[in-house]
Amino acid sequence: MDLDATPYRIFVTLADELSFTRASALLNVSQPALSARVREFERRLGFALFARTSRRVELTPEGRLFLPNARRMVTEAAWANQAAREIRDNDLRIGAPFYTLHIDMRRKLIDRLIVECPRLQLRIFDKTHERSYADLIRREIDLALLVEPTDTKAAAVDAASQADWPDGLERLSLSKKQVALLVPAEHPWAKMAEIPRKALRDQKIAMVNRALGAPLTVALSRCLLEAGAKLVRPPEAHAIAVERFGLLTGIPAVTLGWFDTPRMPGHRKGVVRRIEGMNFSTVLSLIRLQGDQRPSAAMVWDMVRTERLGTSGPLPSDKQESCYGETPSRIVSAEIDSTLTTSAPRSPKIRPKTIVQRSRTHNPTNGP
Repeated sequence: MDLDATPYRIFVTLADELSFTRASALLNVSQPALSARVREFERRLGFALFARTSRRVELTPEGRLFLPNARRMVTEAAWANQAAREIRDNDLRIGAPFYTLHIDMRRKLIDRLIVECPRLQLRIFDKTHERSYADLIRREIDLALLVEPTDTKAAAVDAASQADWPDGLERLSLSKKQVALLVPAEHPWAKMAEIPRKALRDQKIAMVNRALGAPLTVALSRCLLEAGAKLVRPPEAHAIAVERFGLLTGIPAVTLGWFDTPRMPGHRKGVVRRIEGMNFSTVLSLIRLQGDQRPSAAMVWDMVRTERLGTSGPLPSDKQESCYGETPSRIVSAEIDSTLTTSAPRSPKIRPKTIVQRSRTHNPTNGP
């Protein structure tokens, strides 16, 4: 079986070059052999692809009609070969948007895979939520790490299209954060333990855009608008830039609680305050397509699931009293005894152990 679609590739190369000399050089075959391969392909198709003279080669009308199909065959063969190599080499492809670099738990997971699984061919793809979902459905990635709404039923309703919240995916919840407001230190709300819901009426609130997916943005906007807030869209409205915008302008800003907003020397400081009666949270999810998995993806999924089942109580969540205060963070680690191979997947032997670390709520970082 020809996995490289060689006859189609020969035809496409000759159609592009319109020269047996150049095409044979590109394909690394002799001109007589190339001419014989083309004639055999034409015989099998039942029509001529080229009109040949002693001085030139031209595509026939049938050749021009067939060329787009041949290009598609060459491309599909290349994709199929790439997929076969990835399965054979046991690659692990994870979709993780750039903003997740600012999430401590994400950094620990990826760092651990790099250190403890050196044979794993790991690749990280920086893509939007919608693109990550689509790539999971098409099996172009194995796993995705995304911040999503905790209420999955509401998310399915709030999705603008199937692309925003597709069916057929399963999730592991790694950690949960309560949505709150980052309030400038000199703002009256900074002196409150919680912000009364009625205090939001006619107040400007800097709001995130859809970089974290339409369901999250739609649901959060609805909560704030129902309370009478006036939403402000900063020039950069992804979650990290929104927090910075709030500190620069003195406008209370939505904070999802995941990101380390850098200190800004010479500028105002801020504190995190929750909104009374507003129970809106997000979760860091490990996501995969339902069905068969490659060994490396199955190993990581089982590792994370085992550790999640090994924790007691609700999802880990940092209680934030201020932007720059210290709070303990409970993390479950594990030692992996299994070795990654290209054979059938095996269940890893995991010995869970609890590590108590201390993390700064807002400790600036530029990556893992």
